Amino acid sequence: MKIIKPLIKISGMTLVSRVLGFFRDILIAASLGAGGIADVFFVAMRFPNIFRRVLAEGTLNISFIPLFSKKITNDDKKIFFKEIFNFIFWILIIIVCIFELFMPFFVYFLAPGFIEDKEKFDLIIQLARISFPYLFFISLVSLLCGVLNSNGKFTLAASMPIFLNLSMIVTLLILINLDAPNSEQSVFYLTLSFSLSGLIQLLLCLYGCYKNGYIPNIRIPNISKSIKDFLHLCFPAIVAGGVIQINILIGTIIASFQDSAVSYLYYADRIYQLPLALIGISIGIVLLPQLSIAIKNETKNNIVTLQDKSINLALILAIPASFGLMFLSYDIISVLFERGFFTSEDSLKTSRALIIFAAGLPAFISIKIFQTLFFARENTKKPLEYAIYSMILNALISIILFRNIGYMGIAIGTSISAWINLSLLINESIKQKIYFVKKSALIQLLKIVVASLLMIILLYGLKNFTFLSINSISEIVNFLTLIIYVVIGIIFYGILCVQLKLIELNKILEG
Repeated sequence: MKIIKPLIKISGMTLVSRVLGFFRDILIAASLGAGGIADVFFVAMRFPNIFRRVLAEGTLNISFIPLFSKKITNDDKKIFFKEIFNFIFWILIIIVCIFELFMPFFVYFLAPGFIEDKEKFDLIIQLARISFPYLFFISLVSLLCGVLNSNGKFTLAASMPIFLNLSMIVTLLILINLDAPNSEQSVFYLTLSFSLSGLIQLLLCLYGCYKNGYIPNIRIPNISKSIKDFLHLCFPAIVAGGVIQINILIGTIIASFQDSAVSYLYYADRIYQLPLALIGISIGIVLLPQLSIAIKNETKNNIVTLQDKSINLALILAIPASFGLMFLSYDIISVLFERGFFTSEDSLKTSRALIIFAAGLPAFISIKIFQTLFFARENTKKPLEYAIYSMILNALISIILFRNIGYMGIAIGTSISAWINLSLLINESIKQKIYFVKKSALIQLLKIVVASLLMIILLYGLKNFTFLSINSISEIVNFLTLIIYVVIGIIFYGILCVQLKLIELNKILEG
């Protein structure tokens, strides 16, 4: 079974999407800054974005793919798909209607710190009502992407977020050209473009599934055995798989009591989500269908190989990414966002949150992999239990620290709770004999840390003892210098990995 080649396809499309996402956020930072209008916009977008990350980035498929992979014939798979699609369609209609009707209550829950400012509060409600239908579109897109991934069609599914970013970028460029930044009108049209992009993604995915013979039909649903099996896995999987996003939601609620805190956390979140998506989410998407099939066929060698290969690859990529983000945090934030209404003080405060999030990055990524080991076996109980522990701990740490150090306490709570969640998952996987810790794996982990530290030492030398410093008055020069840092770091780390035999080029080419 191959994991590298499909991973490259998914990561490639994800990288394009994230680059466009960074360009979108650069435009947002320049247009809205990190003040009142920005906070309102980010809170309004938090509702559908939480669901997007929980559902669209693989969690819904955690329930769907293992059951879908069990079906023997194509006809059985098509019947199962139609039943689940139809059921989710009507459930989403109900959910969207409830949120639209009771949006003031939900906004009060998500951003209680804004309740005293009636103008801000009313604007959040208006924007949230515009953005929330995106949940309907993107949840159905997620299910359709699960069908495509299970049939080895990874590229179309992975390209969906590109259309979201393109839609918002076009809108932002029009608004900037009309000289209408940092206004209620600008966030209204920006939110509208967000929802419309969901419809575009749904139509494209429906066409992709149609070409592969999967055509949904809408009717009054019957609660069949397939739907009951799906629901049995679905709810705990959504909570367990979406724990990072739920922790971010908790952070948003707490951060609403501090001016600009929502914005600082949002911009920092956008940066560390790039390696999380490229590594953790992408590996999970590739691993789940392949591991489900291997477990169904009881091919023990394939199961062990897939698991070890996925975990090893995740660590090889996650640890240097974590070190790099911590070391270059201020440079990354200032180069990407510091312009227009986004000031140098905003860069400093956002970079502090990014350092803390980056320290938790290996845990965020590894959680995705270890949860997949359980989900592929239709085991959602323990991941759910540990996710709940993690959420409670995150809330307690965030609230306690927020009183003393503000928004940084929220970032600390998120990272600490992630490491504890990961340690519980590893311990349980060993206890259930799902995963075995080998001496060779521990030696590899040590080599990865050493290689990452050497990479940082090199970057430190470049930054402090050469002309390559990010302090030019030219934005283009600063951006190119940052790119040089990243490229040199990647090349140097790659050479170290080959020399330390962490990676073997011939095996990568084989996939």
